Formats: sequence, structure tokens, C-alpha cells
Amino acid sequence: MERTEVLTAPAASLIVLGLLVVVGIAYGLHRVGASERLVVRRFGRTTGVRGPGLRFLIPFVDTGVRVPMGAQPHDIWFKATTRDGVHVRVRALAMMGADDPVTYAAAADAPSSAARTVTEVALRDAVADRDLADLPSLMATGDDELVRRVDEAVRPWGVAASLVSITDALVPVRPELPLCRCDTAGASSG
Repeated sequence: MERTEVLTAPAASLIVLGLLVVVGIAYGLHRVGASERLVVRRFGRTTGVRGPGLRFLIPFVDTGVRVPMGAQPHDIWFKATTRDGVHVRVRALAMMGADDPVTYAAAADAPSSAARTVTEVALRDAVADRDLADLPSLMATGDDELVRRVDEAVRPWGVAASLVSITDALVPVRPELPLCRCDTAGASSG
């Protein structure tokens, strides 16, 4: 006769409980990269910032927000008007990264896109404070002033600017002026 054994209710409960504990531990483990920080919130309140490595958060109680800490390059193109009324198209490079992980994680909108927009506004103001003839000097030596302006503008999002430079400024040709005036009728009859 063949005999089959059935698990008793306490043994089955222990197996299910053991599986739930293993799944809970696996769910609570978070790997934090070398260039990130994990802002830990317990029931919506910030309890701390954890550094790189394998971190454990209590499942269903703690939540983690990853914050990239390295400076990221932002290539920014924008249109501006100089103090003397000349419209220019400007290209700038800004190196920005999270400086305060808690403030960065608490920002309602995406901090890096908001910082990029605010950077554009600060740079547009810097161009508007100068004449067209002064723009090359801003491009050559304006790093400290530009970094200060941008850094003040992006601080509310927990972002810091480490490098800001205007790399190119283009003055568009006015469309109402013709490129050349050629008299084709006079040239063919001569």
C-alpha cells in the first residue's frame, strides 16, 4: 500500500510564514549606488539619509527616494535679448548635482528639470545685463558670476552648480535685409 503524508496545519502555516518573511526581507533590501543617496521616509516623514551599499528598509513602513549625487552636465540653448536690444541665441554648459538630498527628495516636481529651467532664466538675466559688445567678456571670464547666479537660483531644489559657462552666442541675420542685391536683368542685356 502506498502511503501519502499530508502536511499538518501548523507545519503548513510555518512554511507560509517563512516564505512571507523571506519575501519581506527581499522586498526591504535596497542597493544604493556609489553616486547616490537614499532618503528614508517612515510614514511620509524623513528619518535619515543612507549612503552607498546594501540597505534595509522596513517593508510597508519605510520608503526610500534615490537621489543622484554626482554633477550632471546640462547643455542649455536659449534665446535672450542683450541690454542694447540685440536678440541672440545662446548655448551654455552647466554642471549641476544634488547638494542637499533631503531637499532634493522633498521637491514636488522633478528637481533637475526645474533647476535647468531656473538656470536658463538666470543666464537670460545675465545676458540681458550686458551689451552685445560685452558678451565675449562674459563668455571668457563669467564663470564665477554665472555660477553664483545659477547656484542662488537652484538652491531651493537642493541642487548646487559647480560650473556654468556660456560656450556660444549666435546673432541671427535679420530677415528683412536681403543677403545680396543682384540685378539679373542688367547683367544679361550687357
